[in-house]
Order: sequence, then structure tokens, then C-alpha cells
Amino acid sequence: MSVHDINAKQDAALVAGMRAAGSTIEPPGSLDAVAMATRAVRNVRRRRIVVAATAGVAVLALTGAGIGAAGAIYADQQAPLPGTDRTSVESAPASDAPSATPSPSASPSGEPGAAPTEFLKTGGGTLPVLPGVERGVVENGGHAPYILGGLWYEVPPGGWIAVGDVNAGGVAGWLDPEHPEADGLGETGTIDDMDATIELRNVFDVGGWTVPEKDSGATTLDVEGADLVVIEQHEREGDIRPATITLRSGDEGWVIETRFAANEQGETMLRNFVGNLWLKDAGEPDWYQPAFSTPVLDAIEHRVPDDWARTEHNGLRFAVPKGWTDKETEGEFSPGVEWTGPTIAHVEPGVDAEALERWVDASEEEKARAAEDTESPERVYVQGGEPGGLWWTRSADAPQSQMIEVPGADYAEVLPTVYNKDGAADYYWAQIYLHQEDRGENLFLVVEFDGTEQGLTDLHTFLGTLDFRR
Repeated sequence: MSVHDINAKQDAALVAGMRAAGSTIEPPGSLDAVAMATRAVRNVRRRRIVVAATAGVAVLALTGAGIGAAGAIYADQQAPLPGTDRTSVESAPASDAPSATPSPSASPSGEPGAAPTEFLKTGGGTLPVLPGVERGVVENGGHAPYILGGLWYEVPPGGWIAVGDVNAGGVAGWLDPEHPEADGLGETGTIDDMDATIELRNVFDVGGWTVPEKDSGATTLDVEGADLVVIEQHEREGDIRPATITLRSGDEGWVIETRFAANEQGETMLRNFVGNLWLKDAGEPDWYQPAFSTPVLDAIEHRVPDDWARTEHNGLRFAVPKGWTDKETEGEFSPGVEWTGPTIAHVEPGVDAEALERWVDASEEEKARAAEDTESPERVYVQGGEPGGLWWTRSADAPQSQMIEVPGADYAEVLPTVYNKDGAADYYWAQIYLHQEDRGENLFLVVEFDGTEQGLTDLHTFLGTLDFRR
């Protein structure tokens, strides 16, 4: 198998995602795309779209730098984005067990003089509960967590950049936009260069773990399924206040080292971080509202509705709803085509004011355009590969993968996702990989439909129109 064959599906997914949602935010014409991408990673809040492009080039930088932002979108799935991780820095060395003697800890509250008033038994001891923790605080109301072992967690918004293999237990770090390593997206930096960090270790030699004394300054938090939770906030180190979070569930444990700013913002960041921790075995907590989930496709009926428009691309026949318009697009392997409809599938928020203030090299007009919310219509993007042998292999690490029957195809895989907003479906998004039988065409598609019941019906209908027969 050639390198081309091995990488084809990954390349196809990225390119298809870019082409399918490339108009989500159109950068001002006078802005340099690479510079804009770098600024986006450093300053712009994380988008809900996983592979879809935000400002074209920005998607590659953002998904490449992320730890797995859709990371653990699916419970048993290896995070899809780290496969394109651009960082190559190794994590800082770390021991496999928490310190037996806790470091001195400062007041557990962000407010001077504040003291915990609630206590909780944990790990055979009793500790005060960390005050001021609100569960489930995330940007835009939707959770996009990562998973390490059986622990689900989320990094704060603000352009976090992966350092090392975070899937195996590593460091997620954030570089200040003015940091000399920021332009390199952390590729040449070390953990010492990071202004704020989260380091996670999944360990199993946890039988001897003990709980600090009640008056040690350590605190705890109720994490369902955990039999030990200890939060130790240490003395300031310059502008940073380190903390150690230790969790245990049976024979499995986690040690999390955080380095957030030694100010009110850092205190809030710590509380929001621990407030989003939960264990897979205990099930989804009541406050958890996933940004992504997997729709289960119904049986596909092969037909073309009378009011749908028939079309063809590289031997693949399909149909789109009446009134949709098409345009040719560039492609990685061959020219593609994108069909768009009049229905708005979702609205992508514009760049926030704080991020815009950092765009010192952009004009006020450019900033105003970037700040505008962008409506993204329903769409179907199709790109052909090359005829011959089958390029695709089953996405075994993606449990949302579903094989369907397409006339004239010997391979037809669909990876559907529903993007949620405020606990309800916002829009449906799917990748489709096809191979025409008898050494025919390799094609991939990306489709988006509205999050309504009609949108889901139209997704099923579209899949039923796919046909390679001539």
C-alpha cells in the first residue's frame, strides 16, 4: 500500500471539510491567510465545527493544534483531531504518583479571607469543598470534551495548543499571543515556555494514595464515581499559581497539574476546569450538554423525489432539493462541486471583541467584517479522487461510522454527526466515502442539513439518491 493510499482518507476528510464549510467565515481580502490563521489559534474562541473551515487556512491550524477537540466527541472513540497534531514537543517529565506530602496551599478561594463552609468525605478523610464551583461552564453552551482513560475533561477557551501526546497523558498549553513561540503554534517551545498549562497523567498504582489533613489547605469536590478527589492550590510562582488535582476511581487514578494565572481569571479558570470533570463509568451528569452527538440513521430508501434536481459528478448520480444552486470548486485530487440551498443550517458567531482588539494590523473595516455572524446554508460538497483500487478503509475508531448500500458501489461509508446547541440539534453534518465497483471512482462528500426533523429527513433522502449506475 502506498503512502498516498494510507493518507488518502485523512487528506480527503480535511479537504472535504474545508470545501464544504469554507464560507463559514470569509476573511477580509486584504488579510494574509496564514497570519489570520495564527491569530485565530491564539485569540479566537474555539468553534463548534470540528473539521469545517473557519477562515480557510485557520481550520488546519486550529485542528492541528488542538488536543482533540472533538476529542472525545464519541465515548469510545480516539480523538479524531490529534491525528493531525502539528506539535512535536515532548511533555515535561512527571512521576506516576502524587506527592505523599502536599505542598503548602494558599487560600482555596479567589476572594481574600473567604473560607469553605462545606465539608465532604473523600478517600478515607474529610476536606472542605472548593467554593465557587459552577458545573458545566463552557463556551457557547455546548460541551466538546476530551478523554483520558475513563476521565472526561475540557480545556478552557482561548486557543489552547497541544504539547506532546495528550491522548496518552501529556500537556495542553496555551501561549500568550505576544509570546515569542506563539507564531510557531508551540512547535518549538517547551513546557517551560507555556504561560498556562494543564498536564494530565493516568496512573494505576493508586492503592497507597492518602488524603491530606482537614486543615492542610487542600479542598475537594464531588465527582460522581470518584472515591478520592483532592485539589491542592500551591503558593504563587511569579504570575502563576500552580494546583494539583488528584482523582481516584477504584484501581484507576489521575493526577492533573494546572498552572493558571495568579489572579481572579485564573481562579475562575481552575473552578470551571474542575467543574467539568466527570467519569465515563458513572455516566453523563445532568449538567452535561454535548456539542456533538451521533444520529442513528434509519433504513435508506433508494429513490429520487419528483421535486428534487438530479445531477452527476465523476460517475456518481445524486439529487438535491429543488432550488439549490451549484458552483465548481477546487479539489485536492480533482475539481469538485458544491451545491447550496436557501435554508440556513447554522449561524457561525463572529470573532469576539476581545480577540479583535488584538488584531492590531487589521483595519476597522476588516474587524467589522470579521465580527459579523455568518449564516451557513445547507450544502452538499462532492469531490472525486482517482479511478482504480479502493482508497478507503473502515473508520474503526469512529463508532458513528455506518455502512450503507449505494447501487454500483462496493464501498459506502457514512460518518454522521449532529451539532447541538442548548441541548437541541442545531444541524446535521456527515462525511461520506464511496468507491465505484470494478476499479471505478473514489469519491468523498460532505453534507450539511438543518437540525430540524425535516433536515434529518432530507439527509436520509439525499443518501437514498446516491447511485453509480449508468
